[in-house]
Amino acid sequence: MPSSPDPARLVWCVVLLVALGLSSAALQAQPRVFVNELLASNSTVIADPDFGDFADWIELYNAEPEAVDLSGYTLTDDLDLPSRWRVPDGTVIPAGGFLLVWADGEDTGVHTDFKLSAGGEQVGLFAPNGTVVDTLTYGEQTTDISLGRSPDGGATFQLFETPTPGTSNTTDPSDGIAEAPTASLAGGFYVGPQTVTLTAASSATIRYTLDGAPPTEGSPVYTEPLTFGETGVLRAVAFQPDRLPSPVITRTLFIDEAVTIPVVSLVTDPANFFSDTSGIYVEGTNGIPGRCRNDPVNWNQDWERPVHVAFYEPDGTLGFEQGMGVQIFGGCSRIYPQKSLTLRARARYGASKVDYRVFPGLDIDEFDDLVLRSSAQDWWRTMFRDAAIQTMAEGDLDRQAYRPALVFLNGDYWGIHNLREKLNEDYVAAHYGIDKDDVELLDAGKGDPRDDSPHYDALLTYLATNDVTRPDVYAYVQTQMEVDAYLDYLIAEIYSANADWPGNNLKLWRPDQPDGRWRWMLFDLDFGFGGNGNGQAPDNTLALALDPAGPVWPNPPWSTFLFRRLMENDTFRYAFIQRLAARTATTYAPSRVIGIIDGLQAGIVAEIPRHKVRWPRSISFGPSWDALVDEMRDFARNRPVEMRGHVTETLGVVGSAALELEASEGGRVLAEGVPLPRGKSRLPFYREVPLGLRAVPDEGYRFVGWSGAVASQDEAISVVLTGTTALTALFAVGTDSETEAAPAQARLAQNYPNPFRTQTQIEVTHPTPGRLTVVVFDLLGREVMRLVDEHRAAGTHTFSLDAAMLPSGVYTYAMTSADAQAVRRMVVLR
Repeated sequence: MPSSPDPARLVWCVVLLVALGLSSAALQAQPRVFVNELLASNSTVIADPDFGDFADWIELYNAEPEAVDLSGYTLTDDLDLPSRWRVPDGTVIPAGGFLLVWADGEDTGVHTDFKLSAGGEQVGLFAPNGTVVDTLTYGEQTTDISLGRSPDGGATFQLFETPTPGTSNTTDPSDGIAEAPTASLAGGFYVGPQTVTLTAASSATIRYTLDGAPPTEGSPVYTEPLTFGETGVLRAVAFQPDRLPSPVITRTLFIDEAVTIPVVSLVTDPANFFSDTSGIYVEGTNGIPGRCRNDPVNWNQDWERPVHVAFYEPDGTLGFEQGMGVQIFGGCSRIYPQKSLTLRARARYGASKVDYRVFPGLDIDEFDDLVLRSSAQDWWRTMFRDAAIQTMAEGDLDRQAYRPALVFLNGDYWGIHNLREKLNEDYVAAHYGIDKDDVELLDAGKGDPRDDSPHYDALLTYLATNDVTRPDVYAYVQTQMEVDAYLDYLIAEIYSANADWPGNNLKLWRPDQPDGRWRWMLFDLDFGFGGNGNGQAPDNTLALALDPAGPVWPNPPWSTFLFRRLMENDTFRYAFIQRLAARTATTYAPSRVIGIIDGLQAGIVAEIPRHKVRWPRSISFGPSWDALVDEMRDFARNRPVEMRGHVTETLGVVGSAALELEASEGGRVLAEGVPLPRGKSRLPFYREVPLGLRAVPDEGYRFVGWSGAVASQDEAISVVLTGTTALTALFAVGTDSETEAAPAQARLAQNYPNPFRTQTQIEVTHPTPGRLTVVVFDLLGREVMRLVDEHRAAGTHTFSLDAAMLPSGVYTYAMTSADAQAVRRMVVLR
């Protein structure tokens, strides 16, 4: 006898049938709208009308006999996230019509919040109820060649050498793309003449160029091996019947090039740089005025052009090679013969990142943008002034890494450039792990930054309308900005006598979240360190930064307001005065600064003669390059004394007093947050101004107490110097607990002494047993010494470094363990 049906099961069956019925009805009701064509690598096909950029795009086609309203529909590049971007309400595609959507990340109008990957991904259109309308999965794409349905709305996808954005796919499709030819030699460095053989499929014709332009059907046909007797470039393409041309292969052959610093090869169509109508490097006939030129010039345009980039280490090792975008970079320095360039990694050119540790002393392996800086205003003097100032600066600062590099453009020697990070949202993302879309960044090169930020405007309004001398008001300000970072930023700008600041070269950023605090970026200090008539050692940059009525340039009142207002608070004022003293005596001690200058000069000395031949007007504001570099050394010697006079004159401080400090083994002392030398030191601070000191024990040690002028067991104390004052900070082995705990955090200490001549100590805290490496690199990123590379027990380890065989200069040392990576700088003096 059959069993009775389960009532619960009957209910679920009914629910399932109803759901299936609804789904079927929903599917049947979906209009026939197709992802009809897309271009995931748009270099020259079409620029969007809103932003003027050659962005990726997706074309939707309405195959219905009536218009379709896409309100509530969503478009995505990840089918697991169907609702990623919502089509704006009121968007209608007419019957048999097309809608062009720009996949550029702008997220406004018909601009999505995502970009397409030229390496391949998915695209999907979804109805408001979440059901699929149409999807497309594609593979690696070729620049300026679209993928589309043929015919419109059909089931067959083909490649179109002539894309048709926003119109019917009526151009002749292709059966595919020809396979790229192969070359017998890779790009790189060779001794003596070299012969290159090209090969391709038997049915293919190889065409090539030697000037950097991508080959076309009108380019020379390859018939026999090509010989290179000097440095040059080769680009080749295979052409086959009924197929699209192959991708371009690019080779730069460096013949008998003796180099001592990294090399960047740029290969591009010469018209991209030198065409009167479209060249980015020339005055041209299609420009705009600005940036110290009243007449229109091409180099003022924010044009971006495709370029093939290959980066080589000094020993010839290839670091990375890829397509990128190139733009002119900088402000008024664009008028100089040698110009700065920005290199931008974008999916449209191939890879969306530079996947290489360009700066060995920086724990970052990916870059969105890189800058090849001509040294800007310092082009006339030393070629490394801004890099030197940023290298010598210390503290809680956002600054740019630096490597000198030689650039070759289409095989032609293009001189020394400063390879730098680009200070933008990508920089913040890389250094702080914050999504670049969650960064608020202000650039005051265009005027008062508060005009562009309600948050920053609110901070300055609060300072203007509240009594900043009150502790609660100052405490609130500290929740809105990183005060310690601001202090170090001010000191770096003032010490270096930057004469193009604070009303210019001012950038600040914060995480765009309720508790995000403002931080300042250090950059473009070419007018400092004697690099300008107003940037000399005797110049009172402190008074300039506090002037309430400065000129439009360089210090209008808006640019000095924050500093002026905060100086009314005694806590901030005292911290600034004594931190300035601490930095001047340590970070900016003449011996340390001159050691850095010596090292940077030595890094490019071998390349200067050739650079000078290529750019005769460069390095011309003095009798010789050595004399111009000596001006920086003179600045380093004289600036500390001049600044003490500026503090007395501008702030009314009565003078200096010496602090004779001794820190026993096992710890060090911070003065207003600045690490002071270990062991014994005698440093000048300012009289009758409270000085905050903090004793910081090393891992495995504890602070015992202060003795001398102050007797206290508190780690943090405040002293007022009226004359020479002796203090001792005493540390002892062990912790305050009964049982000493294992080190909790990996730590790489600053070497001591620093600078040094032959011997220094490097201390590493290794919290868990495992492999530990400590490696020393020179300024060019070459490994020069490996102090340790072995399994080590947990604990604090001290390594002695013998630099007797190292030349004077700036070095970095890097620690790597299972727990952390860390990098610090040190200076060897001779």
